[in-house]
Amino acid sequence: MALQGLQEQIEDAIRAANAHMGVAMRHLESGDEINIHATESFPMASVLKIPVLVEALRQVDAGRFTLDDRWELTTAEKNLGSGVLTFFDDGLLPTVRDLLTLMIIISDNTATDMVIHRLGIGSITETMRALGLQDIHLPLTIRQIFESILPSADPTQDPYALELSVKDFTPPANAAGYSKGPDNNVSTPRDMTELLDLIFRGRAASREGCDEMLRILLKQTLNDRLPRFLPTGTRVAHKTGTLGGFRNDAGILYVSDNQHVAVTVFSEWDYKAVEDDPIAERQRIFEIDSAFGHITRAIYDAYAGAAQG
Repeated sequence: MALQGLQEQIEDAIRAANAHMGVAMRHLESGDEINIHATESFPMASVLKIPVLVEALRQVDAGRFTLDDRWELTTAEKNLGSGVLTFFDDGLLPTVRDLLTLMIIISDNTATDMVIHRLGIGSITETMRALGLQDIHLPLTIRQIFESILPSADPTQDPYALELSVKDFTPPANAAGYSKGPDNNVSTPRDMTELLDLIFRGRAASREGCDEMLRILLKQTLNDRLPRFLPTGTRVAHKTGTLGGFRNDAGILYVSDNQHVAVTVFSEWDYKAVEDDPIAERQRIFEIDSAFGHITRAIYDAYAGAAQG
């Protein structure tokens, strides 16, 4: 297919969003690739949960625990931000499968740290290296990210009071949670797309483990970026990420039974310019998220057309 024309459409979508974006696209059957700022590191935000998912299923493969094991919820592991477990009573005993599902499909931050603590955070980056991925770094738990960028990461605090305190709080200039270096949870678009390719091919873990990852990723409920403008019923196995001026999404687009595309879009935008104007902020978010949708729709149309042809 005409990759040049597709790349031009992707670049047009990026320009329309007026944001800095890194894109790595790979058609998994042909190997076709498009890379735009694809070797630049971005904070993953919650896209970090894909490497966590990979390491979890590898440890299941190794017999260290099973998906049916139950891990106890405690306040010590609760987190601010997305998800529901922080609002539940201590003593709840979700299965590992429950935790991985919550971590991915509603981006539950408490579930994520419950998993990371049991995996051992160092093992995740080690696994990325074992898979040949040199540019995915994961040194921080979710709690540590929040501790670096918020006045308080206490999950029991009043959320409305937190909003007010954040308004007058300036994170340190060297806050790890916003860093683009290996002191933060960062990835290049290229390496994240490579990881998705490995999952799809059954090479990130056992074939059974990779199939479990795909089943979970396909249940995603946060679908306002990559899937935004796709035809109804189009499957996308993906994970979003949001933190400050970074909005991300990475996943596998199921164009047809024999057309699959791994795509990562990481973005950085001018959130500080509109943080005191909720209407302008929502408009900018709409523009940026729409760019994700336009990128994926261009990819879908290109390969759906090729399949029909």
